[in-house]
Amino acid sequence: MIKYKWCVCDMDGTLLNSNNAISKENEVALKKLQEMGVEVIIATGRVDLMVKVYIKQLGLKGPVISCNGGLIRNIATGEILYSKVMDKIVVKEIIDYCMTSNVDFIIYTDEIIYSNKNNRLGKRYEDRNKLLSKEMQVPIKYVDKNIIENLDDIDALKVLLVCEKHEEVLVLEKYFSKYDDLTVVSSSICLLDIMAPNISKGNALEILSKKLGVDLSEIIVFGDNYNDMEMFKCAGMPIAMGNSVEEIKSQAKYITKSNDESGIAYAINNYILKE
Repeated sequence: MIKYKWCVCDMDGTLLNSNNAISKENEVALKKLQEMGVEVIIATGRVDLMVKVYIKQLGLKGPVISCNGGLIRNIATGEILYSKVMDKIVVKEIIDYCMTSNVDFIIYTDEIIYSNKNNRLGKRYEDRNKLLSKEMQVPIKYVDKNIIENLDDIDALKVLLVCEKHEEVLVLEKYFSKYDDLTVVSSSICLLDIMAPNISKGNALEILSKKLGVDLSEIIVFGDNYNDMEMFKCAGMPIAMGNSVEEIKSQAKYITKSNDESGIAYAINNYILKE
């Protein structure tokens, strides 16, 4: 009998390989856990609207933690279990800074994402939409003067800054960390996530575990980057990917293979099922 109730997976760099896909090995292993009564939960920096394809592939029907913990929504019912939007004045300051400094950005809300024009990430989502059925597409709009003037109408859960180099991320992180009413964390080498204060995947996991009556010691967590740190600190079984940053590896109970080697499947078969 397996002693864990939840298996929580980060997406980018963890569940997804470098081709943005869930490998067959990972899919089979996670479905095996589900058959054993372990609920698989996605915890991602993206908004849940952007991971519908993966949710369908794994057959998930429960809660998804998205926007680094700024939103928890039940997939099956659409019910929002928790959300915390950013201060509108601060969002306007961030967007003004980005427009002035030529920094690419994406604004996540619970219904749509907004991207500045010529943003390579926004373009990638748009290109991907062309390959997907309508219900799987990411609702995306490009920011124009009208949207900028009406930012008060937007409930932003997260603003993602998209950089060319890691050095740019460090400069922006230092700049926006001066704000008391923001959570600022790097989710990838060229990405900076900005959310409302006290937002983290770990905080969301604690909220969800209390709400649904699951003890934190009964939770497996897979992750690879700084935005997974708080989950690693509170979960009973934190497992770092082989490609993880060193700080995450130092908090892990096990270090598995990389995301390109189906590290989740390897850990399930060699660590979890053998405990």
